[in-house]
Amino acid sequence: MTPTSLNTGVNEKKRSEWLQEVSAHLVESYEVTESGKNPIKRVFFEEQEAPLSILSHVWDEYDTYAEATLHWLYELAEGQNFEVRLKVAETVGQLATYEFLPVLRKILSPWAKSGKPSVQRLAALALAVVAYNEQEHIAQQALNLVDHWSNLKTSSSLQWTAIAAYGGYIGLLVPEKALDNLKIIAQSGNGKLFSDIAKAVEKLFNAGVQIPKLHGLVLNTLREWVDQGENTSVYRLSLLIFRGLMRKSWIVKNDIRQPTLLWLAKESKDFEDPIVYLMRNGLNLGSRRDSILAEILNWLEFVDRHPTLYKTLARIIFTLAASSGNERKRMCYYLKIWSINSQTAIQILNLINKHL
Repeated sequence: MTPTSLNTGVNEKKRSEWLQEVSAHLVESYEVTESGKNPIKRVFFEEQEAPLSILSHVWDEYDTYAEATLHWLYELAEGQNFEVRLKVAETVGQLATYEFLPVLRKILSPWAKSGKPSVQRLAALALAVVAYNEQEHIAQQALNLVDHWSNLKTSSSLQWTAIAAYGGYIGLLVPEKALDNLKIIAQSGNGKLFSDIAKAVEKLFNAGVQIPKLHGLVLNTLREWVDQGENTSVYRLSLLIFRGLMRKSWIVKNDIRQPTLLWLAKESKDFEDPIVYLMRNGLNLGSRRDSILAEILNWLEFVDRHPTLYKTLARIIFTLAASSGNERKRMCYYLKIWSINSQTAIQILNLINKHL
């Protein structure tokens, strides 16, 4: 090493000086490699917006670093902890608002095609950053892309990523479009995607706690899917989703954790009608009947503990029984069995026998 090179090294700024200039410091962390966790140091910025400001400056002013930056971000999709990966998705999304096509080609499309759910979810999150951009022409690029992926029957990976997007922030932004495209994906014939579509629709429904219109939108959409006919894929899917809502969707009201569907039926007949309609169709579909009956029993047991919802549940079951002679016989048969352990079942059975 020559004296000149030594002198150059001494005169260079130290890492600590660079960090101080941008109000940052190092923190201990790790990355996951094939040999296990590898200790590393990460840069932590004291101002939350600083990283994106620096990234924007580098992207605009230093073309030679663009390719390396994209490759670096692409590789960060794996082997990082959850918080880091979320930050990576946010950063990629922000970069895509600067220049969409290079980010699409180098990161978003490869992530979406990866076939790895954890990586594909990052693509969906990054696209959500773009979709929520205030400039419509920028946001529309993400929405158009997810719409396009939904229609690609030849790529289950891209359709899966579209499902993840519609079951997340993009779905909350365009719920009607999300449900329409989830139906298109369901009709593409790939049954392996059914459970993922169901989860996406359930997420949209549960977001009704924050966005009330979603409850009615999802229920009416499921009703429309049922109306497609028993021999269609969306008919079976809609009843699969509805059964999931009966079993897994709960809401806290008046300090009581209660089934969301029961609470909605109590609130308005606009909700009760599609709920009864979907229950009736579920009971008439052999492969769904037992699961729907199991959830009705769960509701009866819940009302045994919380009688404030008795009138709502009684009205639902009474309406089911009143729809036909066979339905009345079926409901009375099961209510008689359930009445051994349920006071609510006894009351509703007596109500049906008295008035039907």
